[in-house]
Amino acid sequence: MSQKPVYLALLLLFLAVIPTQAQWSDWSDHNSIELTPFGGSRFGGSIDFNNGDFLNIKSSWDYGAMADVDLVPHLQAEFMWNRQPTQLTVPNGFGSTPVTNATLDMFQWSLLAYLTPRGSKVQPYVVGGAGFDHFDTRGFLPGFTDKFAYNAGLGLKYFFIPHVGLRFEARYSPTHTTSSPGVFCEPPFGCGTTRFLNFAQQGQANLGVIFRF
Repeated sequence: MSQKPVYLALLLLFLAVIPTQAQWSDWSDHNSIELTPFGGSRFGGSIDFNNGDFLNIKSSWDYGAMADVDLVPHLQAEFMWNRQPTQLTVPNGFGSTPVTNATLDMFQWSLLAYLTPRGSKVQPYVVGGAGFDHFDTRGFLPGFTDKFAYNAGLGLKYFFIPHVGLRFEARYSPTHTTSSPGVFCEPPFGCGTTRFLNFAQQGQANLGVIFRF
Protein backbone atom coordinates (compact mmCIF):
# COMPACT_ATOMS: atom_id res chain seq x y z
CA MET A 1 0.00 0.00 0.00
CA SER A 2 1.21 3.50 -0.80
CA GLN A 3 2.09 5.58 2.26
CA LYS A 4 1.29 8.89 0.48
CA PRO A 5 -2.05 9.42 2.35
CA VAL A 6 -0.21 9.10 5.69
CA TYR A 7 2.57 11.53 4.77
CA LEU A 8 0.12 14.05 3.29
CA ALA A 9 -2.12 14.03 6.36
CA LEU A 10 0.80 14.46 8.76
CA LEU A 11 2.20 17.30 6.65
CA LEU A 12 -1.13 19.13 6.79
CA LEU A 13 -1.25 18.74 10.55
CA PHE A 14 2.26 20.11 11.03
CA LEU A 15 1.51 23.06 8.76
CA ALA A 16 -1.48 23.82 10.95
CA VAL A 17 0.85 24.32 13.92
CA ILE A 18 2.14 27.65 12.55
CA PRO A 19 -1.09 29.70 12.96
CA THR A 20 -2.04 27.73 16.06
CA GLN A 21 1.22 28.62 17.81
CA ALA A 22 0.54 32.32 17.32
CA GLN A 23 -3.02 31.93 18.58
CA TRP A 24 -1.80 30.33 21.83
CA SER A 25 1.26 32.53 22.45
CA ASP A 26 -0.33 34.03 25.58
CA TRP A 27 -1.12 30.66 27.20
CA SER A 28 1.90 29.73 29.33
CA ASP A 29 0.54 26.27 30.21
CA HIS A 30 -0.44 25.33 26.67
CA ASN A 31 1.32 23.46 23.89
CA SER A 32 0.23 23.24 20.31
CA ILE A 33 0.67 19.60 19.24
CA GLU A 34 0.52 16.10 20.74
CA LEU A 35 1.93 12.88 19.25
CA THR A 36 0.61 9.61 20.70
CA PRO A 37 1.81 6.14 19.68
CA PHE A 38 -0.68 3.56 20.97
CA GLY A 39 -1.61 -0.11 21.09
CA GLY A 40 -4.64 -2.12 22.10
CA SER A 41 -7.40 -4.12 20.46
CA ARG A 42 -9.92 -3.88 17.61
CA PHE A 43 -12.84 -6.26 17.86
CA GLY A 44 -15.97 -7.38 16.04
CA GLY A 45 -17.06 -6.83 12.47
CA SER A 46 -18.07 -8.87 9.43
CA ILE A 47 -18.22 -8.46 5.66
CA ASP A 48 -21.71 -9.34 4.34
CA PHE A 49 -22.44 -10.41 0.78
CA ASN A 50 -25.66 -10.33 -1.27
CA ASN A 51 -26.06 -14.13 -1.32
CA GLY A 52 -26.25 -14.35 2.46
CA ASP A 53 -22.62 -15.36 2.94
CA PHE A 54 -20.32 -13.37 5.19
CA LEU A 55 -16.77 -13.25 6.46
CA ASN A 56 -16.00 -12.46 10.08
CA ILE A 57 -13.13 -10.14 10.96
CA LYS A 58 -11.23 -11.82 13.77
CA SER A 59 -10.75 -9.65 16.85
CA SER A 60 -7.06 -8.95 17.39
CA TRP A 61 -4.50 -6.47 18.65
CA ASP A 62 -3.93 -3.15 16.91
CA TYR A 63 -1.39 -0.32 16.96
CA GLY A 64 -0.85 3.08 15.43
CA ALA A 65 -0.34 6.77 16.13
CA MET A 66 -2.36 9.94 16.61
CA ALA A 67 -1.39 13.57 16.00
CA ASP A 68 -3.51 16.29 17.62
CA VAL A 69 -3.42 20.04 17.01
CA ASP A 70 -5.15 22.66 19.18
CA LEU A 71 -7.82 24.77 17.54
CA VAL A 72 -9.46 26.60 20.49
CA PRO A 73 -9.16 26.01 24.27
CA HIS A 74 -11.52 22.99 24.37
CA LEU A 75 -11.16 21.63 20.82
CA GLN A 76 -8.46 19.73 18.91
CA ALA A 77 -8.16 18.43 15.35
CA GLU A 78 -6.72 14.94 15.01
CA PHE A 79 -5.32 12.52 12.46
CA MET A 80 -5.22 8.84 13.44
CA TRP A 81 -3.62 5.85 11.74
CA ASN A 82 -4.67 2.48 13.18
CA ARG A 83 -3.39 -0.89 11.87
CA GLN A 84 -5.04 -4.23 12.67
CA PRO A 85 -3.29 -7.47 11.59
CA THR A 86 -6.12 -10.02 11.53
CA GLN A 87 -7.79 -12.94 9.73
CA LEU A 88 -11.00 -13.26 7.76
CA THR A 89 -12.91 -16.35 8.84
CA VAL A 90 -16.09 -18.27 7.92
CA PRO A 91 -18.33 -19.82 10.59
CA ASN A 92 -18.72 -23.57 10.89
CA GLY A 93 -20.50 -25.89 13.28
CA PHE A 94 -17.68 -25.72 15.82
CA GLY A 95 -16.52 -22.11 15.56
CA SER A 96 -14.83 -20.52 12.57
CA THR A 97 -12.33 -21.43 9.85
CA PRO A 98 -9.62 -18.96 8.71
CA VAL A 99 -9.69 -18.24 4.97
CA THR A 100 -7.00 -15.54 4.64
CA ASN A 101 -4.76 -13.25 6.63
CA ALA A 102 -5.65 -9.57 6.30
CA THR A 103 -4.45 -6.14 7.35
CA LEU A 104 -6.85 -3.27 8.04
CA ASP A 105 -5.35 0.24 7.98
CA MET A 106 -7.74 2.88 9.28
CA PHE A 107 -7.13 6.57 8.47
CA GLN A 108 -9.38 8.98 10.38
CA TRP A 109 -9.69 12.77 10.67
CA SER A 110 -11.50 13.73 13.88
CA LEU A 111 -12.33 16.44 16.40
CA LEU A 112 -11.76 16.13 20.17
CA ALA A 113 -13.93 18.15 22.56
CA TYR A 114 -12.62 18.42 26.15
CA LEU A 115 -14.87 18.34 29.22
CA THR A 116 -12.40 20.03 31.59
CA PRO A 117 -9.91 22.92 31.23
CA ARG A 118 -6.89 22.04 29.07
CA GLY A 119 -4.51 22.90 31.91
CA SER A 120 -5.84 20.04 34.08
CA LYS A 121 -3.85 16.89 34.73
CA VAL A 122 -6.95 14.76 34.07
CA GLN A 123 -8.68 15.58 30.77
CA PRO A 124 -11.77 13.56 29.72
CA TYR A 125 -12.98 14.12 26.16
CA VAL A 126 -15.37 13.01 23.44
CA VAL A 127 -14.14 12.33 19.91
CA GLY A 128 -15.70 11.77 16.49
CA GLY A 129 -14.70 11.88 12.85
CA ALA A 130 -14.53 10.11 9.51
CA GLY A 131 -12.09 8.76 6.95
CA PHE A 132 -11.48 5.41 5.29
CA ASP A 133 -10.29 1.88 5.99
CA HIS A 134 -7.85 0.15 3.62
CA PHE A 135 -8.35 -3.63 3.37
CA ASP A 136 -5.41 -5.79 2.33
CA THR A 137 -6.88 -9.30 1.93
CA ARG A 138 -3.83 -10.79 0.18
CA GLY A 139 -5.81 -10.96 -3.07
CA PHE A 140 -8.70 -12.98 -1.59
CA LEU A 141 -11.22 -10.18 -2.28
CA PRO A 142 -10.08 -8.52 -5.56
CA GLY A 143 -11.02 -4.83 -5.73
CA PHE A 144 -12.04 -4.73 -2.07
CA THR A 145 -9.69 -1.98 -0.86
CA ASP A 146 -10.57 1.52 0.40
CA LYS A 147 -13.89 1.83 2.25
CA PHE A 148 -15.58 4.76 4.00
CA ALA A 149 -15.35 4.60 7.81
CA TYR A 150 -16.20 6.81 10.76
CA ASN A 151 -15.64 6.82 14.52
CA ALA A 152 -17.14 8.07 17.78
CA GLY A 153 -15.87 7.54 21.28
CA LEU A 154 -14.79 8.64 24.74
CA GLY A 155 -11.32 9.03 26.17
CA LEU A 156 -9.22 10.22 29.06
CA LYS A 157 -5.79 11.88 29.16
CA TYR A 158 -3.63 12.03 32.28
CA PHE A 159 -0.48 14.16 32.31
CA PHE A 160 2.34 13.26 34.72
CA ILE A 161 4.19 16.42 33.66
CA PRO A 162 3.13 19.08 31.11
CA HIS A 163 4.88 17.29 28.23
CA VAL A 164 4.22 13.58 28.93
CA GLY A 165 1.04 11.70 29.73
CA LEU A 166 -1.10 8.62 29.19
CA ARG A 167 -4.17 8.37 26.97
CA PHE A 168 -6.90 5.74 27.19
CA GLU A 169 -9.91 5.66 24.89
CA ALA A 170 -12.64 3.48 23.44
CA ARG A 171 -14.19 4.10 20.02
CA TYR A 172 -16.98 2.70 17.90
CA SER A 173 -15.48 2.51 14.40
CA PRO A 174 -17.70 0.95 11.71
CA THR A 175 -16.61 0.61 8.07
CA HIS A 176 -18.83 0.47 4.97
CA THR A 177 -18.16 -2.86 3.26
CA THR A 178 -20.86 -3.89 0.77
CA SER A 179 -24.38 -2.95 -0.38
CA SER A 180 -27.45 -5.21 -0.42
CA PRO A 181 -30.75 -4.87 -2.34
CA GLY A 182 -33.89 -4.31 -0.31
CA VAL A 183 -37.36 -2.79 -0.22
CA PHE A 184 -38.03 0.62 1.30
CA CYS A 185 -41.57 1.82 2.11
CA GLU A 186 -42.55 5.45 2.69
CA PRO A 187 -46.28 6.15 3.20
CA PRO A 188 -48.16 7.51 1.32
CA PHE A 189 -45.78 7.02 -1.61
CA GLY A 190 -45.63 3.25 -1.39
CA CYS A 191 -42.65 0.91 -1.60
CA GLY A 192 -39.71 0.65 -3.94
CA THR A 193 -36.44 -1.19 -4.31
CA THR A 194 -33.25 0.35 -3.03
CA ARG A 195 -29.81 -0.64 -1.80
CA PHE A 196 -28.84 -0.75 1.86
CA LEU A 197 -25.29 -0.17 3.07
CA ASN A 198 -23.63 -2.91 5.10
CA PHE A 199 -21.08 -1.98 7.75
CA ALA A 200 -18.41 -3.93 9.61
CA GLN A 201 -19.42 -3.00 13.15
CA GLN A 202 -16.07 -2.74 14.92
CA GLY A 203 -14.92 -1.24 18.19
CA GLN A 204 -11.48 -0.46 19.56
CA ALA A 205 -9.88 0.18 22.95
CA ASN A 206 -6.36 1.61 23.08
CA LEU A 207 -3.72 2.92 25.47
CA GLY A 208 -1.03 5.37 24.35
CA VAL A 209 1.79 7.59 25.58
CA ILE A 210 1.38 11.31 24.87
CA PHE A 211 4.31 13.50 23.90
CA ARG A 212 3.24 17.13 24.04
CA PHE A 213 5.20 19.92 22.30
